Amino acid sequence: MDHTAGIPPFRKKFAAIAAHPGIELTVLAPARWVENYKVIEARSGDEGGYAFRTGRVGWPGYENRAFFRSGIGPALRSVRPDVLHLWEEPFSVIALQALSLASIWAPRARSIFFSSDNLSRGFRYSYRPSAFYAAVERYAHKRCAMGTAVSEEVVAVLREKGFSKPIEVVPHGIDLSDYPAGPGRGTGEVGSRLGLKPPIVGYVGRLLRQKGIDLLLRAAASLPHPRPSLVLVGDGPCREELEHMVKTLGLSEQARFLNLARHEEVPAVLSQIDVLVLPSRSTPRWKEQFGRVLIEGMAAGCVVIGSSSGAIPEVLGDAGLVFEEESSDDLARAIQRVLGDRSLGETLRARGRARVKENYTWDAVAGRVVSMYHTLLDGS
Repeated sequence: MDHTAGIPPFRKKFAAIAAHPGIELTVLAPARWVENYKVIEARSGDEGGYAFRTGRVGWPGYENRAFFRSGIGPALRSVRPDVLHLWEEPFSVIALQALSLASIWAPRARSIFFSSDNLSRGFRYSYRPSAFYAAVERYAHKRCAMGTAVSEEVVAVLREKGFSKPIEVVPHGIDLSDYPAGPGRGTGEVGSRLGLKPPIVGYVGRLLRQKGIDLLLRAAASLPHPRPSLVLVGDGPCREELEHMVKTLGLSEQARFLNLARHEEVPAVLSQIDVLVLPSRSTPRWKEQFGRVLIEGMAAGCVVIGSSSGAIPEVLGDAGLVFEEESSDDLARAIQRVLGDRSLGETLRARGRARVKENYTWDAVAGRVVSMYHTLLDGS
């Protein structure tokens, strides 16, 4: 079960898993979901190697509060899985539903949860009703034979909560063939359409305060002339504030906003960006859990710069630059460094592409997942 399984690019994960010998896979997804302010309508049917089912969901878009109104019971009754893999937080209502119903319809199933929560140590959920979610998570810890975590930081949080069973780090993934890289990787369409000249520094993601986009604008404004072009790709509640900030900082000639209609458009846009920045800032209620756009940027051949928030340094490794979060001056120095040193830029591009190929493709992710399934079923 995966609340993001209706998003077409993410389904490639399941195709990669199902391609392994001996795997018979059924995926349950919400018929309707809201992701990054876009409504995703999923359709059931055979998806090339695995069965794809849908169910109606209440609270679509609220990852941990959402629940299946239909579909989950019939799926468990008909499939009766050997492994019940919940790509859901252990404190989510969907996890509670699935584990409760599995105790009736698939009592022998070995269950696995997924977590990207790097903040709620000690079962304290700063922006959720802690007592309820803590009870759900404790129940999931008891019922599940294994956990998966998106980063080592998440593993540490789970261990602090007392989860002593095996945990496998399973990161997010992409299809590398979707991201052209190397000489001539882009045609310049985005820059031409927006009236931007290279080099282009970009941000791709939701326009939220915790994403630190204001830091990127301040850093861009402090760079010496001629300044690079700047493109902010995405939408969100901070759009109007950021547009005002662009004018105030005198960036109107070099900065543009671009709101994409579909996630599938991201590779083409990234192919036009020279330096991709993820300037996330940690807050008492949030810090960067992974940063999927980092691996997308590395795959597309961008030089990637990220803040020190959460899992960003772990995801980048030696394939990008990390600046001290909340420091626009440190970010400005990092941008200047990669734009001024062509050799460094080429080195980071090559490292990024190689890092994605080794760790973050759907094939790499599927290999970890299938190995985990065999470990569970073999009783190792």
